[in-house]
Amino acid sequence: MENEWKHNADAQNDRRRISRRITLIIVSVILAILLTAAGVGYVFFKNALAPVDESSTKSVKVEIPLGAGTSTIANILKEKGLIANETIFRYYVRYKNESAFQAGTYALSKAMTPDEIIGELKTGTVMKAADVKMTIPEGVTMTRQIAIISKATGFKAEDIEKTLTDEEYIQSLVDRYEMLTSEIQKKGVLYPLEGYLYPATYEFDKGKSVTEIVESMLDEMEKVYSENQSEIESSGMTFHEVLSLGAMVEREAATPNDRREIAGVFKNRLDTGMKLQSDPTVWYGTGRNTALTTLKDLENESRYNTYKYEGIPIGPIATVSKDSIIAVLNPNKTKNVYFFARPPSEKNPNGQILYEETYEAHQQNVVKYKPEWVEYEENKNL
Repeated sequence: MENEWKHNADAQNDRRRISRRITLIIVSVILAILLTAAGVGYVFFKNALAPVDESSTKSVKVEIPLGAGTSTIANILKEKGLIANETIFRYYVRYKNESAFQAGTYALSKAMTPDEIIGELKTGTVMKAADVKMTIPEGVTMTRQIAIISKATGFKAEDIEKTLTDEEYIQSLVDRYEMLTSEIQKKGVLYPLEGYLYPATYEFDKGKSVTEIVESMLDEMEKVYSENQSEIESSGMTFHEVLSLGAMVEREAATPNDRREIAGVFKNRLDTGMKLQSDPTVWYGTGRNTALTTLKDLENESRYNTYKYEGIPIGPIATVSKDSIIAVLNPNKTKNVYFFARPPSEKNPNGQILYEETYEAHQQNVVKYKPEWVEYEENKNL
């Protein structure tokens, strides 16, 4: 009897020990999870409240509208890439009991902490309006770009052109910009930087030199190049060739929706060994500002003439938008090989592109609608 009682007591003690061990293990696991979660949370919040890019030296223009609340401001800052997480920023502002943000246009930086951004928005130290504002449209030639820069800055057009064609300066740019290669220096290229000055609206203070203005435009195109570098490399084309095709797409497209279809047409022509036969390349080589191409124009010896020479032209013929670059890299898979552009009209203010798979159908469009261009040119010159 005594032995049985002792046996039961030992069993109970064993169960207690096991129970204590299990409880200790469970508590240890829970503590470990809590500590890990706390550590991860700390790192997450620390990163969310740190500068997005401590090494950034560029300012970012931010417009805070009148009456904007913390949520709106947080979303604006996130869209501009100035904060890592809009939700954390919003709760951080609430935790610090910050308010009285001022509406206005600010020059902020990705190197700023959320506290520094909050301080700027509270002081209302808004960005000073730029002295110079100029817009470079999509699809305009270098001649037009030079005229726009000249008018905006007061620099003489001939001085701007001299800078843009200076061999030593161009070589220095090739050495500095990854997107620029010796392709822009080939014999026959009219303007080395044609197509590389990104079309956009630029604002800057007086005192900027021509080279500073040009390089700010190159910087914007370099961003587009970097963003799409892998697709460019897999396309089998150089960036110079992508821009050359992109400029043709830019000049030919009547609407944004036409870009990828026209790019698809050009791809079909290249794949079958057909000449690209784009009228804007002819006009660029002749320097004529017209929509009517003559037989004499088609025979000009310019290396841009895609009626005379096969393949992609020697260089871009105009400014190129990001959309046209993406269209060239992602053309429509189409059976169309031909297209004809109708001029702007009341029904189609931007014109209309008619696509065809066969030469016969295309020629019918040419015969039917080419007189519209004659009338359009005549009215334009009135």
